[in-house]
Amino acid sequence: MPTPTLTTSAYVLHNLGLAAGFGGSLFGKIALNPSAKLISDKHDRAKIVNAAWNGYNIINAIGVGATALTWFFGRTKISGRSISATARKLVIAKDFLMGATLVSGLVNLIGGGFLAKRALGDGIPMDSGSKASDEAPQDVKNTTRLVNWLGVFNLATMAGLIGVSTWLDNTAMTSSKWKLVANVLP
Repeated sequence: MPTPTLTTSAYVLHNLGLAAGFGGSLFGKIALNPSAKLISDKHDRAKIVNAAWNGYNIINAIGVGATALTWFFGRTKISGRSISATARKLVIAKDFLMGATLVSGLVNLIGGGFLAKRALGDGIPMDSGSKASDEAPQDVKNTTRLVNWLGVFNLATMAGLIGVSTWLDNTAMTSSKWKLVANVLP
């Protein structure tokens, strides 16, 4: 039986996109943001952290975009019903998680762009990579809180996507119905 090249390529892009999105975001939250405290000047701290996040946002957007594209394209072909009732529920859960990841990521991208523009333009003081200083303007404090909250939410939805994707893959691999469907995939 020949290997379905297009399907395999889409699967690889899907997983690489999730890895890039999740790994980069996790690194930023756990390592980059707290380490910014080592930069003594609060305004430089904001410039460096925002420049780093905005540099990675491009990779993150491409990665999550590739994941979404491959999922939604494949989703037009297969609903999960051809595998099992469990697979169908997993497909619906993955649809929800994908949508939540895309929306929270987009809002974070916009919020991060706002913070970067302020940090590189007017300059904003930051206590760490994730906390605006008390002397920062209120709109910066509010946006920083929103971006932080959505960042955690986005990590949770991407972790859910990874888990549901794995569960769905394992469910499909044990299904004789799926094996028949997989034989006709490009």
